[in-house]
This record gives sequence, C-alpha cells and structure tokens, in this order.
Amino acid sequence: MSNLVHPLSSLVTSIPHDPMLDFLDKVDQTDDLIDLGFGDPDFAVDSSTKKAFKASIDADHSHYADGQGILALRQAAQTFYNHKYACGIQTPEDILVTVGAAEAINLALLSLVEPGQGVMIIEPEYSQYSTSLCLAGAVKIPVDTAGSNFKLTADLIRSSYEKAKSKQIDPIAIIINYPNNPTGRTYTQDELAALVQVFKELKLWVLSDEIYAEQTFIGRHVSLYPMLRDQTVLITGLSKSHAMTGYRLGFAIAHGSVMQAMRKIQDTLVTCVATPIQEAAAAALNDDPDAGLKTLPAYLRRVTKVTNALKNLGFDLSLPQGAFYVWAKIPASFGNDAFDFCLRLAKTARVQIFPGSIFSETSKNYVRISCAGSDANLDLALQRIKAYLKNN
Repeated sequence: MSNLVHPLSSLVTSIPHDPMLDFLDKVDQTDDLIDLGFGDPDFAVDSSTKKAFKASIDADHSHYADGQGILALRQAAQTFYNHKYACGIQTPEDILVTVGAAEAINLALLSLVEPGQGVMIIEPEYSQYSTSLCLAGAVKIPVDTAGSNFKLTADLIRSSYEKAKSKQIDPIAIIINYPNNPTGRTYTQDELAALVQVFKELKLWVLSDEIYAEQTFIGRHVSLYPMLRDQTVLITGLSKSHAMTGYRLGFAIAHGSVMQAMRKIQDTLVTCVATPIQEAAAAALNDDPDAGLKTLPAYLRRVTKVTNALKNLGFDLSLPQGAFYVWAKIPASFGNDAFDFCLRLAKTARVQIFPGSIFSETSKNYVRISCAGSDANLDLALQRIKAYLKNN
C-alpha cells in the first residue's frame, strides 16, 4: 500500500468486533449444528403483511418515501403503541421509522451524546449497545446487576453514577432493555416508578429498548415512555412482535427536539426506509395487531420446557419473565468458564448457545439459550445436551 494513503478512521478502529460473531468464528458451522444462539423467530409473517408487500411492489411504489416514515405507518404505530401500552404518543410526528431497532439505538445515541460523555449500560447487556457507544464516541459506564438478581435498582444507578463522576466522567444517559436480553427479567409499574425518580433526579436521558414487550410472560408489559416522555427515547420495532427480523423495521419514539435531531441523522444515513417494507409494516400493525399474543403461548411453552430440562441437568436458573431466552448458570462441575463449555458443546454435541461473557464479564459462568426456533430443534438440542453432560 502506498505510504500516501491515510490510515483508517480511529472511530472505526475503536469499535470492537461483535463478540457473538467472534464466538461463531470459533464454531464449525455445518448443517448438523442446531443454532440456539440468535433470537430469530421461526414463525411466518402473516399473509396480510405479505400481500401488502407484494401489492406495494406491483403498484410501483418504488420511489422515495417521507424520511420520517410514511404517514400511514406512523399513524398505525401511534395507534398500536397507545392501545397496547398506553404510551400517550401525541402525534405521528413523534415517531421515526428506522432500519430496525438497531438503527434507532444509534440515532438516539448520536443525537444525545457528546464524545467523551458517559452512558450507563445495564449488564448483562445486548452486545450491540457497546459498539453503538463507540460509534457515538461515548464512554461506557457499566451497571452490574449480577448482585441484584439481574434487576436494575435505584441504588445501583446512583452508585454507578457517583463512581463515574469520581472518575471525571459525566453520565448523561442510560440504556435500559426489558424484558431483558439475555436475562429475561422485566419490571412492574412500581419498579419502573422507582427508577424514573432517579432518572429525573440525575437528569439522565433514557433509551428504553422495549423490543420484547409482546413477549412478556408475567402480567402485561408496562412502558417507561409515558412515565418520562420528555427524557425518554422509546426503541421498538416489529422484529420480535411480528416475526419480521428480515424486514428491518424499527421505531424511535421521542418528544420534542430529540426527534428533529434523529431525523437529521436519518436523512444523512439512509434517506428513508424502503417504501414496500413500510407499507407491509402498516398492514402488519393494522391487520394483525395481536401477532405477538398469538405466538406468546408457544414461546412460554418453549422457555418452560428448556428451563425444566436444564434444572434437571444441574443448571441453576429460573423461568424468564419475558423475551424468549433462557439465562442459566452452568453446572459447577464444568467450572466457571462457560465460553469453553459452549465451545465444546458446539463442537462435540453440535448445539450452539452463547456464553455469558458475551453479555458481561461478571457472568462468565452463564449461558444464553434462544427458544425462538422450532420445538423440534429444541427437543433434539436438549437430547444432545443431556447426552453431552452424561459423557463429560
């Protein structure tokens, strides 16, 4: 390479490689491998959604859409989230249509955070939060919940905030995800109210990732957004509720100047989300609003089956309160390093699950098992895990 060529941006080189993909690089991917790693629902998209997608293409809706999202979709989203979770979204102008929830997270962070400012992340965490922080130039402030049964508390927020301040880091935001990926924990109205008091007190922006709201097994999901509208960006989308992961359709919901800022960055990054996808999403919300409720019994049956089976095999775990992951501590006889356990399980038993170290350094002896796949795959995987434990 010519020495006249400049090096890559330090911003790019500071972003770590996704630890999930790092783990997969070490696993031999064959047809015989059962994937219980990624959270990709095995359910089909509803026929009405497919028809709307095809109709949009046939009608030659192949042109630019409104950068904020087509009005019909934003109106459908307003109705859906207000009806389901009493979000109190006042106008479709408070909704931005994004390329999945992942883009919504990045737009929010880029809009709110100055380089060098701190963002609190609840650990164990969905790994993409940390890479998004790097993109925004923010400093990660981990909030370890391992000692509080993987639940965020007011005391944990205050102590993490003060610790960051003592290191000359200015905490200005927090990312909360519930029902939580990977732990399956969620929050009641009273628990959220206690957290909101601290968010107000510390003047923190809140990114509330509620993508798994429809997969709530204990009671009904309570949204944080209406409790703290002027400080909150609600992150959500249709990947999990409507099994539309490949459509990449998300929403960033916010009030006031935050929305204007995110819209500026959206215009720069993607211009707009593809029109046929938006029209399909509008149909999904209007014609199949209870898609998540239809699949909920299957997810609950699956996580219950896996939880009971792993308990009988010596894992330490409890039934998740939401999402479709089982979070389990490996049997003590296998030590405290689930990374090696998962690697051997993949190579020997042909079952792929993710080690806890992907989600937090304090959870190295845990594993995350996705129950989003078919019952047949889950049953075969449990047989293989049982045989592996018996022989090792």
